[in-house]
Amino acid sequence: MDIDLHYCARLLQSFSTHHWIRQGRQLHLVFLKRGVLGSVVTIGNRLLQMYARCGYLSDAQRLFDEMSQRNCFTWNTLIEGYMKSGSKDKALGLFDLMPQRSCFSWNLVVSGFAKVGELEIARGLFKEMPRKNGIAWNSMIHGYASNGHPREAVRLFMELNSDPYEESRGDTFVLATVIGACTDLEALDCGKQIHARIVIDEVEFDSVLASSLINLYGKSGDMDSASHVLNRMQDPDEFSLSALISGYANYGRMEDARRIFSTKSDPCVVLWNTMIAGYIANDEAYEALILFNKMRKNGIQEDFSTFASILSASSCLGIPVNCKQMHTHACKFGMIDDLIISSALVDAYAKCGSPNDACKLFRELKEHDTVLLNSMITVYSNCGRIEDAKQIFETMQTKSLISWNSMIVGLSQNGCPIDTLDLFCKMNKKSMRTDKFSLASVISACASISSLELGEQVFARATIIGLELDRVVSTSIIDFYCKCGFVENGRKQFDQMINPDEVSWNSMLIGYATNGYGIEALKLFDEMRRAGVVPTDITFTGVFSACDHCGLVEEGQKWFYVMKQYYYIDPGIEHYSCMVDLFSRAGLLEEAINLIEEIPFEVDAGMWSSVLRGCVAHGNKILGKKVVQKITDLDPENSSAFMQLSSIFATSGEWERSAQIRKFMRDKRIQKDPGCSWA
Repeated sequence: MDIDLHYCARLLQSFSTHHWIRQGRQLHLVFLKRGVLGSVVTIGNRLLQMYARCGYLSDAQRLFDEMSQRNCFTWNTLIEGYMKSGSKDKALGLFDLMPQRSCFSWNLVVSGFAKVGELEIARGLFKEMPRKNGIAWNSMIHGYASNGHPREAVRLFMELNSDPYEESRGDTFVLATVIGACTDLEALDCGKQIHARIVIDEVEFDSVLASSLINLYGKSGDMDSASHVLNRMQDPDEFSLSALISGYANYGRMEDARRIFSTKSDPCVVLWNTMIAGYIANDEAYEALILFNKMRKNGIQEDFSTFASILSASSCLGIPVNCKQMHTHACKFGMIDDLIISSALVDAYAKCGSPNDACKLFRELKEHDTVLLNSMITVYSNCGRIEDAKQIFETMQTKSLISWNSMIVGLSQNGCPIDTLDLFCKMNKKSMRTDKFSLASVISACASISSLELGEQVFARATIIGLELDRVVSTSIIDFYCKCGFVENGRKQFDQMINPDEVSWNSMLIGYATNGYGIEALKLFDEMRRAGVVPTDITFTGVFSACDHCGLVEEGQKWFYVMKQYYYIDPGIEHYSCMVDLFSRAGLLEEAINLIEEIPFEVDAGMWSSVLRGCVAHGNKILGKKVVQKITDLDPENSSAFMQLSSIFATSGEWERSAQIRKFMRDKRIQKDPGCSWA
C-alpha cells in the first residue's frame, strides 16, 4: 500500500467536527478509487469514526452496511456514535446484533444508558455482563448517585464489596463515587466503614478519593477526621483543600478555614472562590469583598463562580455601587451575556434597592432563560410594575413552578386579589404543585376581599398537602382570620404553631390591635417577650395601636421609651402616628403637638388631622383653628379640616362662625369629600 494512503487514514483522525465533512468525503472517494475499503479494515474504521464524530450518522450507517470486513472496533464506533447523538434505541439494537462483544462494548452501553438516567436498561445490561470491570461498576454506581438514587448506589457497592475476588472493589473512582452517595445520604457511619476498608485493603490514596472523604467528613461536621485525611496526603491538591475549607465554613469555623487557605502559597481560583463563598455563608460579606480585592491584587483571574459570589455579597450588604462595578467588570471580561452572571446581576440590583438598573440591564440582554425571567417577574412586581410582570409571564415559552408562584405572589402584593385567585385556579387545573409562598399569597388575596369561604378552601388545600402548620402558611391564615374579623379563629391557629417566629407573633398582635382587642394585644406582647422573641418595629406598631384603642397613655409612653432606649429601634412614621393619636384622643393636645415637632422627618396633613380630631372631641376651638391652618398649609384642598373646624364652632353654639367657614369653602371651591357605604 502506498504511504500516502496511510497518511490519509491518519489525517481522518483530525476530522472531528461537521466543518471537516467535505474533506472527509473527498478522502472517502480516494479510498474507493484505490479499492482499499474492502481489504483494509483499519481504513474503513477510520472513515466510519470520522462520520460518527462529525455527526453524519446516516453516512456512517451506509458505510457500515457496505463494509465486507468488520471487527469489534467497527461495531463499537457506530454504537458510540448513536449513543452520543441520543439515538439510544439504534445503539441498543446494534449492540444486540454484535457477533462478539468486548469489555469496551459492554462499558459503552452500560455507561451510556446510566449517564442519561436510563437506569433500568443500564442495570439489565450490567447484569448480563460476563465479567464486570471498574468502569461498569463505577458507571452504574455513579448513574444511581447522580440521578437522585444515592441509596441504590450504596446498595450496589455493597453487592460489589461482597465478592472478595472482584478487583473493582478497590477502584478509586468507584470508592469516590459511593462516598459521595454516603455524603448525599448523610450516612457518616457507612462512609466511615468504606474509609476503614480503604485503609485495610491499602488502596492507593489519590486526590479524587481524598477530596470525596474530606467532603463527607466536612459536611457531616467531623472536622477532625477531615483534617486527618488531608494530613495523610503528601501534597494536598486544590480540590481536597477546597473540600476542607468548605467543611470548616459550613460549621462557622472561618478561622480554621482561613488557616487551611493560608497553607497554599499560590492558591488557585477554586480556593479563592471557596473562601469567598464561606465568608458569605457566614454573613461576613464585607470580608468576602476584602478577600476578592486581595485576589485581584495577586493577579488571579476571577471566573463565573467568583462573579456570582461577589454579587451575592453585594446583595447582602445592599451596596448598589458594588453592583455597578461588577456590572462594568463583567462587560469588560465578556461575561455579561452569560445567563448565570446576568441573572445574578439582576437579582443583586433588585436586592440593593436599584430595580430600575435591574430593568435596564434586562432590556439590554440578548438572551433570556426561565431563571432570569422568573427574577424579572419578581423585580417588576416589587417595584409596582405588575403589567410588565404579567407580560413576561404570559409570553414565557416555558413556565416553571417558580414562574407561577412568583406571578401569584406579585399579583397579591400589588393589590390584584381577583387576578391572584384566577391564576391560582388555572394553576390547579394544570395539577401543578403549589408551594407555601403561593398559598400564603392566595390566602392574603382572600383576606383583602374578605372572602371567608374562599380563604378556608385554600387553607383546606394547604392541609391536604401537609402545609397547614408551616410558618408562612400559618401566619397568612392568622392574618386572614383577623382581617375577616374572626380573631378567635386566628388565635386558635396561632396556638397550634410549634415555634412561631416574630412575623407570626406580629400578625396575631396586629390582628388583636386592629380589631379593638387592645388588652389582649398587650397580654400577647408580654407572652412574646417571655418566649424570648425579640420585638421588631412592626411589633411596636401593634403595641402603640393597642394602647391607642384602650386609651393607655402611660403604657404607650413607657413602651415608646423602651423601644428607643432598650431595643435601639428608631421610631418610624407609624409609631409617631399612633402616639400622636393616643395623646389626641386622651385630650393631651399639647403633648401631641410637642411630639410632632420632635419628628425628624417631614410630617403630612394626616398627622395633624389626628390632633384636629382631638380638638373636636375636647372642644378646643383656639388650638383647632391653629391646627386647621397647619393642615391647609400642607394640603390646601383638604376639606375635612374645614368641616371639623366648622363642627367645633357648631358644637359650642357659634353658628355664625360655623357658617362663615362653610361660606369660605364655597368661595374657594373646596369640595366636601362625598360619603360612601359598603351597604
